[in-house]
Amino acid sequence: MTSWGRITTGWCTIAGGAMVLLVLGAYWPGRLPGASAGAEVLLVAAGALMAQLLLVERDRPLGAVVATGLRLAVPPLLVLVATGIAVQRLVELREWAEPLHDVRDAATGIVNLGPIDRDSPVAGFWIVALLAQSALLLLVLRPLVNRRGTRPGLVVVAVLSAASFGWWVVGGDDLAAARFWPVGCGVLVALLAARRTLPGGPIVAAAGWLAAIGLGAMALLGAGPRLEVLAGVAAGAVLVGTARSSASPGGLLRGRVATWFAWLAWAGFCWAWPALWLAPEAADRDLGLRDRAGLLVMVGAVALLTWALVASVRSVVRHGVAWAALAGVCVLAAVLVTAPGFERLDAIETDAARTEALLGADVPECFGALTIAAQVEGRDCRNRELEGVLHPPLDRAASDFEAYLDCWSQPADADLNLCDLGGEGPRVLVLGDSHARVLLGAFRRLAEQGVLDVTAATKASCAWSTLPLRDSKDPLRGPLCHEWRAKLTMWLEQHAAEYDVIVTTAYSGRMKGSEGDQVRGLVEAWEPAVRAGVPIVALRDNPRLPEATLECLSATDPDAWARCDVARDDVVPDFDPFEPAVAEVDGAHFVDTLPFFCGEDVCPAVTGGVNVYRDYNHVSATYAGTLAAPLYREIARTGVLDDARRSAAG
Repeated sequence: MTSWGRITTGWCTIAGGAMVLLVLGAYWPGRLPGASAGAEVLLVAAGALMAQLLLVERDRPLGAVVATGLRLAVPPLLVLVATGIAVQRLVELREWAEPLHDVRDAATGIVNLGPIDRDSPVAGFWIVALLAQSALLLLVLRPLVNRRGTRPGLVVVAVLSAASFGWWVVGGDDLAAARFWPVGCGVLVALLAARRTLPGGPIVAAAGWLAAIGLGAMALLGAGPRLEVLAGVAAGAVLVGTARSSASPGGLLRGRVATWFAWLAWAGFCWAWPALWLAPEAADRDLGLRDRAGLLVMVGAVALLTWALVASVRSVVRHGVAWAALAGVCVLAAVLVTAPGFERLDAIETDAARTEALLGADVPECFGALTIAAQVEGRDCRNRELEGVLHPPLDRAASDFEAYLDCWSQPADADLNLCDLGGEGPRVLVLGDSHARVLLGAFRRLAEQGVLDVTAATKASCAWSTLPLRDSKDPLRGPLCHEWRAKLTMWLEQHAAEYDVIVTTAYSGRMKGSEGDQVRGLVEAWEPAVRAGVPIVALRDNPRLPEATLECLSATDPDAWARCDVARDDVVPDFDPFEPAVAEVDGAHFVDTLPFFCGEDVCPAVTGGVNVYRDYNHVSATYAGTLAAPLYREIARTGVLDDARRSAAG
C-alpha cells in the first residue's frame, strides 16, 4: 500500500470533511449544535493516516515521514504567531493575560497534556497537541513494528486505547491522554487494513453513507457531549473502514485532489478559531450571519495562501531537518511575540502591587475595600480584629463625607471650580457629579503618596455628558448644569492635552432619557477630548440600594450586621451607560467597579470594618478612601498610565 493508494486518499477526504464540519459548527452553532462530533471523526481519520505513514509504510525514509508531519505543524504555528500579535493590537490590555498564556502553552503543545480553554482564540489547538503527541507515540512504536511486524503494534495500541477509553469514562476528559482512544481507533483500522484487505462493494459503500448521514443528523440535532463523542468515533471508524469503496464518502475525491482538499481544510481549520474570536474585537460588535460568512471566505483565502507558502517552501526544502528547524523557528516566534505583552502586564502588576503596599502601610490589614479587592484577585484577606468594628462609629456614619468645596459646584450655581489635589506622576483629571466627588477620597490618597497628580471638577447632579438634565423639583438645576458643562467644554479645549487621562463617573439614577440618549450624551461629551489624544476611563456607577443600611446597622448587634447586607438581585436596576459608551469611543476604557461593592450574591453593608454607604446611593468617605489601591490597579490595567510612566522614567 502506498501513500497515494485509494484508502489513504479516502482518509484524507474524511479528515478534510470532518474539519469543514467543525468549522461550520463553530461559525453557526445554532444551526449545527452537534458539529463537535466531527472532532472525533477527524481524530480517527488522522490516526489512520499517521499509522499508514509511520507503521504501515515503514520502508519509507524516516526523514521524509518526519518532514510530512512538520509541514503540517507549520500552519498552526503560524496561526499562533499571528494570534499573539493580534491579541496585543485588538484586545483590551486587561484581557491579554489569558489568551497570551494560551498561545504560549499551545506553542509548546507537544508536551502540554492539558486542554486549551474553549473560549480561547486557539481553542482548536488541543487537537493539534493531541495529534502531535500521538504521532510521537507512533514514532516510538516504529522500530518495534519494523522488527516484529504489525501484530505487536496492534496489541500495544489496543492496550493504550483501552486504557485511554477507561480514563475518559471515569471523567478524565480534561487531559489529552484521555482522548487518545479515538486516534487509537484510527491506528487500529490502518494496521488491520495492512494485515488483511478491507471489504469493498456496494454494501460497504452503503454502510459508509449511513455513517455519514448519521453524523449529519447528529450535527443538526445535537446530543449530550459524551454521546457526541461516542457517535463521532463510531462514525469515524465506519467511514475510515469503508473508504476502500469508490462509492463510499471517502471515494468522493481522488488522488492529489483529496490530499489538497485535506491540506486546505487543515489550514482553514487552524485559522478559523482565532479569526472567529478576534473578529468581534476588531469590529467592536457581535457578528451577524453575513459577517461570519464573509469571515469564513477570508479564512479560506488565508488558508489558500498558507498552503501556497508551504508548497513553495517544499519545492525547495525537502529534508526533515530543515522542516524541523522551520517549525522550531515558528515555536520560538510564537513565544517571542508574547514577550512584550507579558512584560507590559508584569510591569503594571508590579506597579499596582507597590502602590497597594504603599497605601496599606498606614491602615489595618484588610481594611475596608482592601478586603473585597483581595477576594476579587483570588487572595484570602481577613482581619479578625476588624470583626464587629465600624469606621466611623454609627453616630457619625451618616455624615461621613467630605465636601471638597474647591472642586465642587453647588446645585444653585454654575461655577467651574477646579482643584489640584497635588501629587506626582501621571496627570489625572477627575470629572463628574457627587458620585465622582465621593471618589476624590481615593484619588487624594494616591496624590498624597505621590502616585498620581490629580485635578478634579465636579458638579451636583451633573454628569460629564451632553444629555439634558431634567429635575421637576428644581427647574433651575438643568440650565445650571448646561452652563457648567459649557464652561467645562471651553476649558477642556485649552487644557485637556495637559493630562494623561480623564476619569469620569456619575449617578446613573440621575441620567434621565432613553438608553440610547444616555449613551449618546456621554459619547458626544468625550469625543473632543479623545480626539485631542487624551484617553478616558469611565467607572461604572456604584450600586443604588433600595434603602440606606444605617438604620438596620443601628438596630442590629455587631455580630449580626450581615443581616443588613443587600442581596445583589435587590440592588436598584439602573441602566449604566458607561460601558456601552466606551464601546463607541476609540480611546475610552471601562472599569467595572461593581466587584468593589458586591460579591456574587450580596452587597455588604460593612466590609473590612468600614461602613460602605452613608445613604442609599452615596459611598461613605472612609470606604472611598480605602478604594485607592484597587481603583488604581484597575485603571492601570487599562494601560492608560503606561506612556506617562515611560516618559517619567525616560
